[in-house]
Amino acid sequence: MRSLGVGTSMVETDSLSFRFLESPDTILEDVTLSIRPGRTILSGASGSGKSTLLALFNRLYPENCDGILEGRLELFGRSHDDYAPGEINQRVGTVFQDPDTQFVMERVEEELIFTLENLQTPVEVIDQRVTEILESLQLTDFRNRLIDSLSGGEKQRIAVACAMVGQPEWLLLDEPLTHLDPVTANRFVEWLDQMDDVNVIVVEHRAHLWGDFFDWHIELDQGLIIRNEPFRAIDDFSFKPSPASRQAIEHYVVDEVLRDSFRLKGVTLQARIGEVIAILGPNGSGKSTFLRSLTECDHRVGLVPQSPEHLFFMNSVEQELQFGHEESINIVLEELSLEDKRVLHPLSLSHGQKRRLAVGIQLLSNIQLLAFDEPTAGQDEPSLHALERLMKRHAEKGQTILFVTHDLSFANIANTFYLMKEGILSGPFGQELWEDTERLRDYRLAGGRQRCHSII
Repeated sequence: MRSLGVGTSMVETDSLSFRFLESPDTILEDVTLSIRPGRTILSGASGSGKSTLLALFNRLYPENCDGILEGRLELFGRSHDDYAPGEINQRVGTVFQDPDTQFVMERVEEELIFTLENLQTPVEVIDQRVTEILESLQLTDFRNRLIDSLSGGEKQRIAVACAMVGQPEWLLLDEPLTHLDPVTANRFVEWLDQMDDVNVIVVEHRAHLWGDFFDWHIELDQGLIIRNEPFRAIDDFSFKPSPASRQAIEHYVVDEVLRDSFRLKGVTLQARIGEVIAILGPNGSGKSTFLRSLTECDHRVGLVPQSPEHLFFMNSVEQELQFGHEESINIVLEELSLEDKRVLHPLSLSHGQKRRLAVGIQLLSNIQLLAFDEPTAGQDEPSLHALERLMKRHAEKGQTILFVTHDLSFANIANTFYLMKEGILSGPFGQELWEDTERLRDYRLAGGRQRCHSII
């Protein structure tokens, strides 16, 4: 492991508390810590305050929200309120949990140029900076692509490029591996591991994916610091396969999709009632496009998209869950750890909580096939096991469960697997898939270094 760096702390806090103006609940409470140069992981349950803490570190909060901050917060030895707007961004690059929230231009090159112009980079070096960062992240072919045409994982990599193109001293990453396929995630960690000239703070639920990358570990629980110590490598979570379904087969037609240079081949999906199906494959292979086309082509399919806000239109969590049926929502609220959030507005939840709410909404529907796009994103271990139980229970009740994921540990709950590459769906496969090393490599599901062995 690389030794912890020395020098001025990036962050110093003393008895720090934070809450939003419209809410009586404190998100962070009595946080006292010092983050020195090196590599720090922030962990903790969904909604524990990790992303809020990261937003304070780059002055997004309270600068751009109605938030009440109490206690001491110093950044690079200066009080947080001594900085002019945008000044901290000269030294700190940030990648948010949802990369769509930070793009403002249409094309990748334009976004990178816009970032450099905001940092007042000399015009004569902008083109060279853009070329260098795209080459280092193996993204040169994306230079002239429309950002809206990219997959979630591709957008995540472009967001990292935008954060790094300004050559910051510190990089703040909020769940950066969530939308990356296993090989791309592994290579990203390797790439970052080689960059000794940048300090890193990462919000992450799946620490095992990083091996021994980190120096320091800070853990939050309901806004309080419960761990602040040197990092020790962590084992992966484990999941058990669902029982194989022997019920009748249903057919779902998926139409061909043509978009720019990408073609999703039309196919008829055969799925047994009560089956639990995982679709796996590399970034940009068409998995999300397949789910959207499936939903549009068949009214029996309900989708939980990567951006869960698209499902919300009621004023509280319980209203969202109760809409359109008479079934009790209490078990779902409890198992998804949303019981104490039932009266809150859905948009006030953390990203992980929003995703769990969206999952709950579809699980309580009478839809025949429930499709989930990256349902594990931003979820801690208890939430993942709760999701596992809910999916299995609804499969037993006769609903077919279909999910796209890059989390190969969670994929183990499936009893059937399909693979997607270049817009073509292959399958079905059973457990024998995991013995087919050549096929796994071909679909970027294996082949990384030992660092990421637990996701293979």
